[in-house]
Amino acid sequence: MEGNRLLGLGAPQLDWTKAPGRVPGFWVALLGLVVAVVFPVPALLVGGVGLAFTLQARRVIPAGAVGSGLTLAALALAGATLAVVVLQIVLSMVL
Repeated sequence: MEGNRLLGLGAPQLDWTKAPGRVPGFWVALLGLVVAVVFPVPALLVGGVGLAFTLQARRVIPAGAVGSGLTLAALALAGATLAVVVLQIVLSMVL
């Protein structure tokens, strides 16, 4: 075992880019942010669907793995959608 160089190679890296809900969650969350500018209430529904897809992928992908960046971006987009909708509702009440 002393001269075995295969042990130094380590375990094969897993490909998390095929995780279910990763890509659709990003696109639906982005769509929710775009829709939030014009239609705030339907954007909550679209953003919720994007958040559900993203959380589904986030449960599968470990932290720091290849492919986890897109899920984090989708989570940020879903949060931005929520923030835009809340800001629009508050501004409509004040003005």
